[in-house]
Amino acid sequence: MSSTPLLQSGGLPATANSLQPVFLRASHSPWKCIPQNVLVVLRGVTLAYLAGTSVMIAHYKLNVEECETKLEHFFSFTLMSHLLIFLYHLITWAWTFTHLYHPDPHEVRGGVESLVVRAMSLPRNMGSLRKQFYFTMFHSTTTVFAFMNALIYWFVTRPHEAGGGDDALMTTAVKGLELLATPAVDAGVLTMAQMPEQPWSDLFGEGWFKAFILITLHAINPAIMVIEMLFFNSIKRPFALGSHFVGLMVMSGLYLGWAAIGKAVTGEFAFFWLDEEQVGSKEAVTTYCAAFVFLSQIMYTLMQGFIYIREGLTKSIQGGDGSDGALHS
Repeated sequence: MSSTPLLQSGGLPATANSLQPVFLRASHSPWKCIPQNVLVVLRGVTLAYLAGTSVMIAHYKLNVEECETKLEHFFSFTLMSHLLIFLYHLITWAWTFTHLYHPDPHEVRGGVESLVVRAMSLPRNMGSLRKQFYFTMFHSTTTVFAFMNALIYWFVTRPHEAGGGDDALMTTAVKGLELLATPAVDAGVLTMAQMPEQPWSDLFGEGWFKAFILITLHAINPAIMVIEMLFFNSIKRPFALGSHFVGLMVMSGLYLGWAAIGKAVTGEFAFFWLDEEQVGSKEAVTTYCAAFVFLSQIMYTLMQGFIYIREGLTKSIQGGDGSDGALHS
């Protein structure tokens, strides 16, 4: 069994490709060379990697990394992004697995097994536009936060931490957020100016474990989401782009509110640029918060660019079916 025909019980005909619900598209690769049984394995390997690294990250954060209080991890943007990625891949692996091996969960008999299969199966009433919007927002938020987390770390947080107590380096690190409005050439000069003479010593100077954790959180995780968009799902660009742009602004704003709660609870800032004493004024903090929200719009545009590239590649290689080819393989 390499593939499963599209479900008919969701109230949608299998003939209208453009109307296939997003839940099914999340469960099918856009590539005919990746049938569903292979996709189950690929998603399983990805999920196993995320589960394993989650244990390692938890050990590092709780036992190795120095921090004022363990509670601050509940308000970490990096850890929130990692959690979203793990949950997304757990859900999509479960959907892909059950859609292939248990396309009709009601046929499974038995107490515990039946409950597990139903919990792992695709949602009921997949044609619900409200449910589809919620999932696409979840997918978009997971991807955009992964991209934002990577960019903020490499261009803002890491230069600041590498600067240590050097006031000049700390000042230039604050300017990392100004890269959004800096030409590409000047941005490269600014970034290089922020780093110490040995730019990788902060990553590899304290053993492999810290380097592995940091690279996983800030490089491999966003790479996983890129692979997800290009190879693992056939989710199309949404019709209601405006709603998603606004929704991501709201989600970014909600995180900033969550970070403010974290400051009240732990006394620690989630980002150094939320600290008025480090950036100089309340106006500067407001500017950086606005840049954080605006960054979500840029990263969502980047996300749509990856989807556009995938659709173009699948259409040129697979013909008229394009990203829908694997749905019928």
